[in-house]
Amino acid sequence: MPVTVILQIDMRIFESLLYEFVLDTIPIWGKLMLDVDLRHRTRRLMAGEHRTEDLDRLFLGLRERNFGLNCFREMGDFVAHRDTRTKGLVTEVGRDVITSVDVWSLKLRGIEVSLADVTRAAYANLALATDKQLELGCGCRRPVVRNRLKSAFYKISRCGEMTASELKVLDYLGNRFIWRPAFTSDQLFVEFKEVIVKNKLIEAPEVGSLQTAKSFLTLYALSVMHGTSIKLENGQNAKLYAGFANSERHLEVKIEIIFEELGKPLMVPICLFLTDMHPENHCDSKLIKDKNPVLMDHWKFPLYINDEGRLCCASDVPSTTTKPT
Repeated sequence: MPVTVILQIDMRIFESLLYEFVLDTIPIWGKLMLDVDLRHRTRRLMAGEHRTEDLDRLFLGLRERNFGLNCFREMGDFVAHRDTRTKGLVTEVGRDVITSVDVWSLKLRGIEVSLADVTRAAYANLALATDKQLELGCGCRRPVVRNRLKSAFYKISRCGEMTASELKVLDYLGNRFIWRPAFTSDQLFVEFKEVIVKNKLIEAPEVGSLQTAKSFLTLYALSVMHGTSIKLENGQNAKLYAGFANSERHLEVKIEIIFEELGKPLMVPICLFLTDMHPENHCDSKLIKDKNPVLMDHWKFPLYINDEGRLCCASDVPSTTTKPT
């Protein structure tokens, strides 16, 4: 008896994959036509007509033409690969943040700290710390910090004696939790405008017309990153969730870190994408029923941007919301 298999495919993902295929196969003249399409979609954004599919196309079409702007490239990669991220800006920062909090909390979880733990924490914190943090905490600039840290570990391996400056660097980087987001909504918007201009979709004097699209771009990033995951160095996956459970009530995307040593799972959510937007102004009322969410709270359903330009539960969006491209 023949067996019929019915596949349910998210049309947005299908369109993204199809667009990727087109980008890889069309000749040069086709890419010129592609730029005409992307220019048209940019003009719609400038005119205040905000469609998620336009941002889909822009990020997919330009992610390989990003001029070294990593936030833009990262968002394009999220659009193209929304299941599990194994590389990229968010993955790298996420892994470093997890290493930092993991080693910092070892004693709290009843685990002895080893030299290997201090080593991985020190290099993760070196990547996470800002130049200002390094100068304040270590008394020198990043290149010097890196050299002193390397020298400290070399001397430890040879049972040598560290200098006071090397010990200061090792103590600062190997014995604390350092956090920063992978990027912010401001950084993403600045890079978005720059990529659009450098690819000659608009002229530089026109870039101010994109200002009205900043909030839409931020909500789009939240909806794209929400529900995805990154693969950790130990092979496990860590989920990304959107919400606003922070003291400033800013919309954000957090990574969910789980420790199992204390008899029951301990969740430690840490922000990787930070915005300056509040839910009251940019979210459907159903998303903000809880006015004071606890640290671990986040939305547990797919997100969408409705016709009012607000973030909402995807199931609340009528099918008629979808507009032709």
